[in-house]
Amino acid sequence: MLVANTGKADHSKSIPDIIKNADEIFIAVAFLKRAGADLIAPLLEKRLADDADVELFIGTDFFLTEPAALETFLALKDRHPACKIYLADRGSATFHPKAYVSRRGDQYRSLIGSANLTGGALNTNEELSLCVDHSVDDALTTQLIATFNRYRKSPRFQELDSLVLEQYASSHAIDERERKKYEKARDNALPSAFDLRVIENWYRRYQADPEAMSDLAKRRQRRVAALGVQTAIAALAAAPLNATTKQAFQTHFRDLMTSNGGRHLWGSGDIHRRGSEALDHPKKVIALFALGRSVAAKPPRDGYDAMRKAGEPIPGVGLNMATEILCTFAPDRYAVYNGNTVGALDALGITAPVHPNFRAISPPRYEKLCATIGALGKRIGVTDFSEIDAFLNWIYWEVKAGRG
Repeated sequence: MLVANTGKADHSKSIPDIIKNADEIFIAVAFLKRAGADLIAPLLEKRLADDADVELFIGTDFFLTEPAALETFLALKDRHPACKIYLADRGSATFHPKAYVSRRGDQYRSLIGSANLTGGALNTNEELSLCVDHSVDDALTTQLIATFNRYRKSPRFQELDSLVLEQYASSHAIDERERKKYEKARDNALPSAFDLRVIENWYRRYQADPEAMSDLAKRRQRRVAALGVQTAIAALAAAPLNATTKQAFQTHFRDLMTSNGGRHLWGSGDIHRRGSEALDHPKKVIALFALGRSVAAKPPRDGYDAMRKAGEPIPGVGLNMATEILCTFAPDRYAVYNGNTVGALDALGITAPVHPNFRAISPPRYEKLCATIGALGKRIGVTDFSEIDAFLNWIYWEVKAGRG
């Protein structure tokens, strides 16, 4: 029989059924809490009063077992010599079984699964266990007896007494104190909690914003124009570098990155601040655009790696520009990455490298960022990275304005 905490036969009823009328009871659990002890201690006491034998093997890993629960069992053990309770030392391998085994004459009943002796496991957690009846001659019986024999012989276990309990309780108190400090520091350091399903609500807000939709329509037009301009710059690599070529390059380049003497066709708002330095290096920048066009069909890791190596030595060329070039040539494959992307991802609870530069973003990291941003796009039904970038940019400014 399958036992889950979804119906009448939950673990809080199945475990007592294992104990009821048993001549021998063997229990091994990773974690014991007060609710579990309160449930079964009275049941075990009844069986012990009828001369049953009881053995419990209890884990202490992660200090999740509660000293108060152990006190309940120690008192039970002190009243009944037939009750044996062993505490597992913490080790490199976690003691993690959840097994409840009983014998009535020649018949056994076992409940083995995921439920520890805790309040949540008994009633409310999503737990699954299998309850099986088996006889003294069954292979399962032999294997279970061998397992508990192994526990008895293991040097990892100490029989519970007042000294063992006090030592564990002292360590438990230290762990609890330090854990509270850690949890406070962790909660302060982590991004705000965010349910990623809320992305759909963000997207509905985005679509309902007339200004955002107007900007998106313009961005689509600019993207088509930007592709033509980038293609024209890349084509200049085949021509000799002279005054005419330089003038064409400068005109095209300004069209991409700035509204000061250009059409600002790229989506990034401040790329012109550093990018203008690249105007003084036409040969190298033209070669970079030609490279971008040639690697656009490659996977993100490979294409970005090539652009990173070629772009990093060029003054004025940074991660923002390189990814704009790649995204414009292949908007289904390459994501734009800049400060606004960092801010938007942070608002979604996703920690990304804060400084968007070549040194901070390795090719494997960029590949993962593309996968992350692409997965976000799938949630809203968008596969074009340029349009995902528009959405992330909108989130960034919404949060910055206090509307997040």
